[in-house]
Amino acid sequence: MLMDFDTALGYLPVLLEGLIQTVWLTALTLVIGAAIAMPVAWCRNAEAFAARAFAITFVFVFRGAPLLVLLFLIYYGAPDLPFIRQTILWEAFREPVFCAILALSLNSAGYLSEVIAGAVRAVPRGEVEAARVAGLSPFSVARHVILPNAARIGLRAYGNEVTFVIKGTSVASLVTITDLMASANRVYYSTFDPFTPLIGAGCLYFLFVMLLGRTINAVERRLSVGIR
Repeated sequence: MLMDFDTALGYLPVLLEGLIQTVWLTALTLVIGAAIAMPVAWCRNAEAFAARAFAITFVFVFRGAPLLVLLFLIYYGAPDLPFIRQTILWEAFREPVFCAILALSLNSAGYLSEVIAGAVRAVPRGEVEAARVAGLSPFSVARHVILPNAARIGLRAYGNEVTFVIKGTSVASLVTITDLMASANRVYYSTFDPFTPLIGAGCLYFLFVMLLGRTINAVERRLSVGIR
């Protein structure tokens, strides 16, 4: 039998501690990644060539670069730069959690900015024009027409990005962060059982992904009630 249930139950608290860290990494990455992605998405749909060029370059770099390479560049490479090591920025970059969240957020923003920009472009232009003809201000058009429609259109793709972020947090274990993957490795080094901790961690990852997936599906159904 691949899995030792006595070992799994005995070390479950260790895995749950790692899961809590993974949840925090995921939450912070989603918030910071969205904060970065929104202005990039605006630039992606802007008429100015310079803004579009910036957004395209940002997406090309941070979506195309492997997450592990990005993490190592930030964690091991950035502190060697004089404007970081010799300034107050060093206090942030010396912390593994900061480096991991920054790498995860930039990678997530590369994908999420395209999701947001695409969802905004997919909003029916007729509804936007009708709102403008009705005399709504640009802010009101954005708040009552563009954003609700874009949220509904892009929510499913956003759910996929949430899943990618959850799985991506596993690389944080490589920079001394005790997340779920690192906790599974701790159990392995204590028991020399390669299967039980990894299967247990996989089950917890699956439950976390399923819970967030169901939450996003419920939100999507709620947003689509009027349309159905």
